[in-house]
Amino acid sequence: MLEAIKSVLKQAASARQSGEAAEAERLYKAAAAEAKTKDDLSRAEALMGVAQTRRDQSDRIGASINYAEAITILRSTNATHDLASALRHAADVRSELREFAAAGAHIEESIRLYRTLLLTQEAQPLDLANALRISALNDEREAHQSWTEACAIYAELHLAAGITECEHHLEYLKGAKQ
Repeated sequence: MLEAIKSVLKQAASARQSGEAAEAERLYKAAAAEAKTKDDLSRAEALMGVAQTRRDQSDRIGASINYAEAITILRSTNATHDLASALRHAADVRSELREFAAAGAHIEESIRLYRTLLLTQEAQPLDLANALRISALNDEREAHQSWTEACAIYAELHLAAGITECEHHLEYLKGAKQ
């Protein structure tokens, strides 16, 4: 039974790589449904596949929902590396949705898990670097939104010093991205 689920997951991954998003999503959903009562890890893998196909189609909300379900399942398993990966991807999506606090919580947990996994060589330095990258992006996005909002308020209040400071920091963030 698990072999059949794994086979469908491989077909879904192949379809996604071939640009067949609808077929990939259909196969991932079929694998998730089949694995629901049989194998938590396969179900989580399938849900992460659905999440990625949703993300590939710019459906961040759909991706976020599927990542959240996969994370819930992975928390009940010993699949620490898979959990760290799901948290990292979910954090990136949540940050793109401007859900900075949720993204921050996910990425902090992911970083802690990767640091632990590095000690046991169950993760690669690239895993940690990718998580740190998402953390930095979330911080930059949140800072940009905060400075932009503060600037608008200072402008409404006609507080030139506040506007100048905001513009300085926004310019710095703009330069840091280049």
